[in-house]
Amino acid sequence: MPCKNAHRRNKPIVGRRGFTLAELLVLLLVLAITAMVVIPAAIDTTDSQAVSAARLLASDLQYAQNVAITTQRPVYVTFNAATERYQLSTPSEWNPNERVVLNHPITKAPYVIDFSTQRGFGRTNVVSASFGGLAEVEFDELGAPSSAGIVTLQAGSRVYRISVAAATGKVTVAEGSS
Repeated sequence: MPCKNAHRRNKPIVGRRGFTLAELLVLLLVLAITAMVVIPAAIDTTDSQAVSAARLLASDLQYAQNVAITTQRPVYVTFNAATERYQLSTPSEWNPNERVVLNHPITKAPYVIDFSTQRGFGRTNVVSASFGGLAEVEFDELGAPSSAGIVTLQAGSRVYRISVAAATGKVTVAEGSS
């Protein structure tokens, strides 16, 4: 016996349809683009900026020390907290009272690190640098620093202190409080 509603089963439903594959792909693409824009802005990257800046500075201090030993010439690391930068330099061969900025071994550009313009370090601040009352440290031909000192870097609530030991020039990084 045929069912009363049998004719309804074969009748197409008008006005109700699902999403096509193309529509779903477009929706996923829009969501992916939105996530690419929103997520980086929502994540606080100051923690990684602070630790990266501290590691960069520590390695640059060690590099300056090694250059002084290998070239048997003094190397200076000079800090400027007002401009958020530091540079590596050595005395001029012709005039010992003048300094020449070293070239970076990889980029071959002048060895000047500017946190305010360097990609990935925009929120990093050089809070202070003190080496015997000066904002620079000199590594002599044996790699010994002119004075012990500490450089303080901050990004957001993260503070790192990079210290150079007096006689040995050992560079250490410690997290501090703001």
